[in-house]
Amino acid sequence: MLAVAAVVFVLSTLGLALLVEPVPTWYYHLAWWSYIVAADDLNRHLSGRSLLRDRLAHFAWLAGVSVLWWALFELANLRLGNWYYVMSLPSLPWRWAAGVLAFASVLPGIVETLELLENLGVPHRVRVRPLAWPAGKERAVIALGLLCLVLPLLWPDVFFPLTWGSLVFLLEPWNRRHARRSFLRDLEEGEAGPLLRTLLAGLICGALWEAWNFWARTKWTYTVPGFEGLKVFEMPLLGFLGFPPFAVECVVFLRFLGGLRDRLSPPAVRAARALALAAGPVAVLAMFAAVDPVVVDSVYVPVARLDVVPPVVRARLQAAGIESPQQLLRAMARASDRADWAARTALPREELEEARARVELVAHRGLGLSRAHDLDALGIRTLDDLARWPADALAAAIAQRHPGDRRNRFLERRARVWTSGLGEPRAGGAR
Repeated sequence: MLAVAAVVFVLSTLGLALLVEPVPTWYYHLAWWSYIVAADDLNRHLSGRSLLRDRLAHFAWLAGVSVLWWALFELANLRLGNWYYVMSLPSLPWRWAAGVLAFASVLPGIVETLELLENLGVPHRVRVRPLAWPAGKERAVIALGLLCLVLPLLWPDVFFPLTWGSLVFLLEPWNRRHARRSFLRDLEEGEAGPLLRTLLAGLICGALWEAWNFWARTKWTYTVPGFEGLKVFEMPLLGFLGFPPFAVECVVFLRFLGGLRDRLSPPAVRAARALALAAGPVAVLAMFAAVDPVVVDSVYVPVARLDVVPPVVRARLQAAGIESPQQLLRAMARASDRADWAARTALPREELEEARARVELVAHRGLGLSRAHDLDALGIRTLDDLARWPADALAAAIAQRHPGDRRNRFLERRARVWTSGLGEPRAGGAR
């Protein structure tokens, strides 16, 4: 399994580098699931235990819970507006299926990474002063959890970081009394190793998530208020601080579910499973129906259907083997390349230059064809044109054209993503 996972990952990465379709669209899925399979096989070699080989039903349950778990954060993002998706699959069923496959990897990825660290003994034991846990402290922690849950919904621009870990304060006190494992019980015994391992697992998973997302075509992009500056991959640098507490939140949630299962009778467990199998898919579909019109800002369109480019130009480029915007931009990166392609396609150099500029705008920050149409109506046809517009004026102009478009809920934030790095807007740019 480890060899198969390695081969899939290497071939996928090679396909991404060479822009072999449809690998760029599916690269995140291929890379992340390859990692999960590889980590599982490493765990089998290190400990003799494997979720995929020995507990496949539990792994499937974990993946299903993961979809529902991440759906909660997608719904919260309707209020937070911290991320959106670009260059998504244009087919709605395929897009939602890709979403399910991606969401299903969240909890398995964290669990496999955590087990790998445990099997490697990193860190092995970390002794600390035993934690005192009186009743008053428990009440204060639960109250803090309620605040962390409510404040981001009331004032999302200020308190959005509290989303990543709020359930820890609400559920971990219950886990301390009822679950098989508990971070609080570990700390009461003076042992911080399990907590530190989980924090480290979250940081590792976060780095991998962001790395593979950055290189994929279909991806998420962040619009975190006040953190648009320094980024590592697509994530603002300080945003990486959210991954460790998120991993703790995931583990606390899973232990909470395990504790509930242990306290139910076998008939009640079977009834709960039947209810989850029946209601879970309905809940996920409802989530996608609510979220998709808001967070999916662009879909992938191949060069053959980019109608911002004249039909004859598209036809000749396609005949010459240019399928995706990324292929076109890579093939024509230099002036000498464009001269060669003008001769190869029998297109005037000026037409090819104009087509490249239009495609560059479509591909910029995953802006997409629909948004390129909006920009075209405002006289924006190149990145230089876009650089002349302040983000707030651009967002207002687009929103005025489409007053009922649900994507406009966080449009000014997205416009800041589009215009960032293009230089300061010049006076008179907005018109």
